[in-house]
Amino acid sequence: MIEVELRCTATAAFCPICRTSSRRVHSRYVRVIRDLPWGGTPMSLHFSTRRFFCDDLDCRQRIFAEQLSGLARRRARGTPRLENTLVHIGLECGGEPGRRLCGRLGIGTSGDTILRRLRALPRTGGHPGKVIGIDDFAFRRGQRYGTIIVDHESGGVIDLLPDRTSACLESWLAAQPVTPTIATRDRSGVYAKAIATAAPDAVQVADRWHLLANCRETLVRVLDRHHPAIIEAMAASQSQRADPPHDAAQTVRQAVPTTALPKGPSTKATPLAKNQQHAIDRRAKRVARYERVLELHRQGHSHRAIVRQLKMSRRQVMKLLNAGTFPERAKTHHTRHVDRYLDQLQLQWSEGVRNTAQLARHIRTLEYTGSYDMVRRCVASWRTSAERLRLCGAKSRTRSPAPLKLQRPSSDRLSWLMVKSDIERRTGESELLDELEQRCEPIRVAGELTRSFGEALRGRNVNALAAWAARATQSTSTKPMHGFAEGLIRNWPEVQAAVALPWSNGRTEGHVNRLKLIKRKMYGRANLDLLRIRVLGHEP
Repeated sequence: MIEVELRCTATAAFCPICRTSSRRVHSRYVRVIRDLPWGGTPMSLHFSTRRFFCDDLDCRQRIFAEQLSGLARRRARGTPRLENTLVHIGLECGGEPGRRLCGRLGIGTSGDTILRRLRALPRTGGHPGKVIGIDDFAFRRGQRYGTIIVDHESGGVIDLLPDRTSACLESWLAAQPVTPTIATRDRSGVYAKAIATAAPDAVQVADRWHLLANCRETLVRVLDRHHPAIIEAMAASQSQRADPPHDAAQTVRQAVPTTALPKGPSTKATPLAKNQQHAIDRRAKRVARYERVLELHRQGHSHRAIVRQLKMSRRQVMKLLNAGTFPERAKTHHTRHVDRYLDQLQLQWSEGVRNTAQLARHIRTLEYTGSYDMVRRCVASWRTSAERLRLCGAKSRTRSPAPLKLQRPSSDRLSWLMVKSDIERRTGESELLDELEQRCEPIRVAGELTRSFGEALRGRNVNALAAWAARATQSTSTKPMHGFAEGLIRNWPEVQAAVALPWSNGRTEGHVNRLKLIKRKMYGRANLDLLRIRVLGHEP
């Protein structure tokens, strides 16, 4: 601890009330003021403070103490630079994390003290400009939500609202001295109603990213309705392929090594692993639930009654009823760095190269930067039992790896494959898409509509978007895409503004991500006032 003793050299002091100069000393005491540490060592200032009599008989301040002008505020126990440092640490770290950081810096404080410093800051929040962005955020996902309002011109956050209701936003807009002329938002009808009521002259702009995301989600719903067509296309593409697919991620999961059976008249069944049995049990439960939904639907129960009886979401019930057959879950693909060079490894393997080190050296010439062990694990499941025995010292004849079946991609991945041409495709997926579009007319039409919608929106062509909406509403083969186009027509002014104007809700989404980071730093336990202070980032 470094202690610095201070005393004032002036012979007189001024009364803080009447500003009368006084030389009569009443008494003395030592005032301890904490300062920033020096070289990690705590430092305090010990100021020998004098009390003076006020010579003005009409002043109500009979006795006053001299102050350290510029070094410490009245009745403060720390210097201004120490308090500002605590405020900055609190804005970035919060209470307890800030206390731990202060301990490493040599500042003795508590988490509650840091939070008190933050809550003592004056309430901030700028007035809305001409262009604002509105979006919601979750205090607790699925239970409680709030609203964030951003000024697009300055780039800062204006305010946080305690909920996402239309009445709350409407009252906030009505209380502002400046009425916005442009408001960007997602496709929520709650915010649309509030803006139309409180700021009827404001131009509402739909978010272009949400438009693209909603269109692709519509394509996913179309794919969910045609599970049998996807399965038939998988079988057809698998039979037409001359070479079996060798996706490395599939190989590790599906290829079962052929081991020598024990000698004897009968063999003992190999018990399933715990995770395999768990997967089988979960699938049986999903099948039973699917059959129960179909049974209730055949008995004439409404969708709402099925939801209440089975305690499922309405969206999930609709998905099962529209599937046509039991929707199998797509298996998860774990992509590794070596998977990019799988074709080159398969080519070398078919030419008889079985040495893992030689295979690793070959793909290193193709800019592979992974490890040798990753290549070894990749080709390990390609080896037959005879090859494994030979690696252990026995000699035997080798053969190529067993053919593998193509796994069914999820509807979400199929939608991405249909709308993005630059996405990296796994083995057999191109043939599957071609076969699927040839066999299923609704999927082909929905894929073409989704791609043309993205081109019109990215090209910022209002006429092309209007022509797309007319074509999509006339299409009767894809009911979800038809409903999406009708929704665009109902909200056509804001969709048209999203194409014609340069504003979008991307800046607001960025602030929502920043808000999530701050909220998680506080472990989700902060009130709205503290969250608001940290998000607005007040500079003391």
